Amino acid sequence: MTYRSVALALILSVGTISAVQAQQLRVANIDTPPNRGDPTTGLSYQHTYAWEAFHDALTTVNADGKPAGRLAVSWENKTPDTWVFKLRPGMKFHSGAPFNADSIVEMIKILNSDDTKKFGTVYYNTLRHIVEGRKVDDLTVEIRSSAPAPIVPSEMAAMRIVDPGKWQELGRANYGNAPSGLGPFRVTSWDNLKVEMVRYDGGPRKAKVDGMTMYIMPEGATRVQAFAADNVDIALGIPSDSAKQVTNAKGTVNVGRNPSVVTVSFIQDKGGYTTDQRVRTAFNLAVDKSYTETLLNNYTKPSGQPAARTVNGYQADINPYPYDPAKAKALLAEAGFGNGLKSTMEVVTSNADLANVLQRVAQDLGKVGIAADLKIITGPDLSARNAGTKPYEGEMIIANYGSNPAMDMMRPINAFHACNFPRKWKCFPEIEPVIAAANTEMDFNKRNALLRQIALFYHEKAPDLFLYDQIELDATQARVKNYKNENWRINWADVEMTR
Repeated sequence: MTYRSVALALILSVGTISAVQAQQLRVANIDTPPNRGDPTTGLSYQHTYAWEAFHDALTTVNADGKPAGRLAVSWENKTPDTWVFKLRPGMKFHSGAPFNADSIVEMIKILNSDDTKKFGTVYYNTLRHIVEGRKVDDLTVEIRSSAPAPIVPSEMAAMRIVDPGKWQELGRANYGNAPSGLGPFRVTSWDNLKVEMVRYDGGPRKAKVDGMTMYIMPEGATRVQAFAADNVDIALGIPSDSAKQVTNAKGTVNVGRNPSVVTVSFIQDKGGYTTDQRVRTAFNLAVDKSYTETLLNNYTKPSGQPAARTVNGYQADINPYPYDPAKAKALLAEAGFGNGLKSTMEVVTSNADLANVLQRVAQDLGKVGIAADLKIITGPDLSARNAGTKPYEGEMIIANYGSNPAMDMMRPINAFHACNFPRKWKCFPEIEPVIAAANTEMDFNKRNALLRQIALFYHEKAPDLFLYDQIELDATQARVKNYKNENWRINWADVEMTR
C-alpha cells in the first residue's frame, strides 16, 4: 500500500466521525516538519503551518510588512545592538509552566547551541546575530545582537518559543514528539499521518474551534480529493488547475501572496559551467515566462530578483529576464558550450504547480541545447543537502528566496544565499561588504538604498534560474470563516466553523 493510499484511506475512515465532532477543524497539509514539533529545525512554510498552531513568538509580521506583538506587548531600541521587549503577562506554556523573561533567555541559549547550529542551518543563519538574552525583570528582557540590527522586532517572529523545562526534560530528539508551546492548540498525538490537537487558552491567541487534526498528504491530488469528498475542511497548497474542482464542491480558493521567489539555484562551489555568469544568464533567457499564464492561471508573475513583490527590498524596475533563446544560444557558444551542455537539477515536486513549471522549463532549456535532467528528491533530502549531511548530486537544486517571517529581502540572503552559508553554493565576495552594511544600517532610507544595490547585483549575476513569486492556493469549505494565509502564516486562532 502506498503512502498516498494509506493517507487517503485514513481520512476516508475518520472523516465521517470527525465531521460530527463539535468544532473539530480538519486540515490537509503537505508535509510534516523535521523533528516534528521542534521549531528550530527550519523555516519552510509547510512546517510553519503546523508550528504556528502550537507555538508562538514575541512578534508576528502582518501583510503590510510591519511587526505586531504576540508574546511581546512593546519594544524599543535601547542601543544599536540592544532591544528591550516588554512581555505579555499571565501566559502559560501547554505544560502549565509560566512564560517570562527566563523563557526568552533560555530560548536564545537554545538558538546558539551546537545542536541548533548543526541541524537548523537556515533557522540558525537567520538568527545567528542574536547572541544574548538578559532578564531585566519577569516581564522585561534585553536581546543583544552581535552588531547593530535594524529589524530585530520583525526577525523575532522566526523564534518560536519552546517550553524550556520540557526541552530540558525531554531533550531535543523527544521534544518534537510532545511539544509544549504557547499557541492556540496543544498537541495530543503525532504520528506519520496526522497531528491531533485540542484548544488551549493559556497563550496570547484564543482559538474559536475546539480542536484541529492536521493530516499529512504530500500529493496535491490527494488533498483535493479529500476536500471534494468533504473529509477535510481546509486543503493547503492545492494545484492551480484544481480550482474548478474546489468551486464545484462549493468551496473557496484562497490566494495567499507569500514572500518568496521560487528558483533553481546554481551550485557554484563545485566548479564547471555554474561559475560562468554567461551560462547562468543563458538559462534565464532560455525560459519562456508565459508559463505563469498557461500553467499558473495568472495567479502570479515571473521574477528576476531575490525579493517577492510583497517584500521589503523588492525593486519594481527590475524586470524578469526576457525570453530570448537566440541570445541564450549566443551566450552558451561564447562560454564554450556551442554544442550544448547537460545539467542535473535536484528538485522537490510535491507541489503540482511547480512540477508542471519545471517540466516546461526543461523543455525550453532543451530548445537551446541544455539537456536538463530533473532528478526528484524528497523534502528531507533537500534539508539534508542544505545542512551538509548529504552532498549535492547535481549542478542545480530547487530553492527559494523566502523572506518569511521578517518580510525583508535580507532574511533569505543571510540564511543561505551568500558567503556565510556553510555550503557556499553561491558566494560573491565583492557584494559581501554591502550585505554587511545592510544588516547593520539603522537608517531606513540608507538601508533601502543598500537593499537596492544587492537586488541589482543578484539580478546581474544570475546566481539562480529565477522562476516566479510563490503563491499558496488553499481550499476552504463554505462552513470555514475568517481564514487567512499571509506571509506564510495561517491565522488558526481566528478560524471559525459553522455547521
